[in-house]
Amino acid sequence: VDRVRKCMRGGGALVLVLLAVMEGGVASTALVPFSNANPWSDAFSMTERALVIGGRAVKVRQTWERRSEDDLEPTGMRWTGAAVWDAAIVLSEFLAANKQLIHRKRVLEVGAGLALVSVAAGMFGAESVTATDYSTSVLDLAQNNMEANIPDMAVSGNATAMPLLWGSEEAAQSLGGPFDVVVGSDVIYREDVFKPLIETLDLTTTNDSIVILAHKPRGLSEEKFFFWLRRKFVVLQEHQPTELHKDFVTAGVKVHVLRKKQSFE
Repeated sequence: VDRVRKCMRGGGALVLVLLAVMEGGVASTALVPFSNANPWSDAFSMTERALVIGGRAVKVRQTWERRSEDDLEPTGMRWTGAAVWDAAIVLSEFLAANKQLIHRKRVLEVGAGLALVSVAAGMFGAESVTATDYSTSVLDLAQNNMEANIPDMAVSGNATAMPLLWGSEEAAQSLGGPFDVVVGSDVIYREDVFKPLIETLDLTTTNDSIVILAHKPRGLSEEKFFFWLRRKFVVLQEHQPTELHKDFVTAGVKVHVLRKKQSFE
């Protein structure tokens, strides 16, 4: 890749990549439209990842390369808060395309990691965003990413990163909820956290709230999560990969929009 040229159109970003290609010993060039799923780059290893969400440029700091094999998170996993995952990009684009769901709403992100989804919510109309995770180092980076991308909200105290232990009523209450919208991407990855997560979704919402979850099926008992989730929540919409971000159709990411069950349901 020789260079990246950004052409601004109507406030959005159209990014073109100029490639140098050898054909029969002769160098030629080709313009390739920007993709958030660039197959020619190792996106996880970047210390700063450049994305385009809803036509707007976003930069997210990552820590994948600074993680050691022994640097495990409380979940017992190494990488969940170290890089931007596909489901976070898909959910961010979904919010950008469905601004009415978050317009002037108080938004809570669970399992925020680097807070891309919180950034997107703030960019596209949320009144406030609260990015939550369990690790201080992850939360520091989440706060930095919000300060870099939605600085006005961060300065005013409307974009904050806070610790949250799933399943804890005390921790949920400390957030200052309930919230109008709760979002989460790739939070369905270990069966032992399914019920605590569902309890947290219940504790942070009201009957008028909505929950929006994006996940990439990995054969990690996701069907159990949704079985238990449907005991307390009703699925309003289920969006298949082909309806969502075109760059990630093959990744298989799905989006569910839910609300709490009413007493008569």
